[in-house]
Amino acid sequence: MKIIGFHKPISKKTAVAIGMFDGIHIGHKALISKLSEECNLKNLTPVVYTFSNHPFKEAKRKFLTTLNEKLYIFEKINVENVYVADLEEGLMEMSPEEFVREELVKTLNCHLVVVGENFKFGYKKSGDVNTLMELSKLYNFEVKVFNPVVKDGLVVSSSLIHDLIKEGSIEDGNNFLGHPFFTQGIIERGKGLGRHLGFPTANLTYENGNKLLPKNGVYLTIGNYNGMLLRGVTNVGFNPTFEDKKKIKIESHFLDVDYDFYGKFLRLYFIKRLRDELKFEKVQDLRNQVMSDIEETRRFFLKNPIEKIPLI
Repeated sequence: MKIIGFHKPISKKTAVAIGMFDGIHIGHKALISKLSEECNLKNLTPVVYTFSNHPFKEAKRKFLTTLNEKLYIFEKINVENVYVADLEEGLMEMSPEEFVREELVKTLNCHLVVVGENFKFGYKKSGDVNTLMELSKLYNFEVKVFNPVVKDGLVVSSSLIHDLIKEGSIEDGNNFLGHPFFTQGIIERGKGLGRHLGFPTANLTYENGNKLLPKNGVYLTIGNYNGMLLRGVTNVGFNPTFEDKKKIKIESHFLDVDYDFYGKFLRLYFIKRLRDELKFEKVQDLRNQVMSDIEETRRFFLKNPIEKIPLI
């Protein structure tokens, strides 16, 4: 996969799919597949146009994917070229026509644009699909409008998936993503409380403060460490038994592994929610509950071998 620098011109004739692509859910994947199909028919170079941060400053919801996570998924689904726009360099102030002329026509040599039907662009989102259609006549390119994907009676969208994961509905969110929700970062040493209880944990530092985390609770997870898949029980929260409320932590106990990966990169996939985060009066009660969580996790992976669970 080639990452094209902002404002770097392309000489080849391109077809461009534009969007935030947060989460890269099944609707996004279908749109990108449509882009590839059109490029094959018209002998064009495919380009996915996305943003380094959120295109609209008033948006308050957090990201399903950081930029690094998004680029990782693009590569895994065989996107050929990604153009990453930087919104700090005046892009938000461009009128719809300026955006089309400067970004699509002059920079990307665009001959076809593929967008969803709710696409908005230009200063204060003043342009829509109809605006793009009119400008395409002026600047001589084609527009393909892709209808939303509907699954289980619902229109698939990043905001829908965001709300599901925020509520802890990981399995439903994963269903619409088309892959397990994940976060990634560096494993750091904690206070050693898990090891003291007999369950050593790996503490994952998440990349970005704007990254969405699942609702506080305990999850069945899979860790990918250097290509090795690890069966995990992960707590997302404040560790209320020990009154640590400074910052939400992601602490994972991985089954049957040696904990020698501190300081290393790990990608953590959330597969299933096990329970809410609880405060225990006695440490032994916490230990008993963790043992129960581990047994439930073992039973799950006995029925669902880790190698057969589709990850991205």
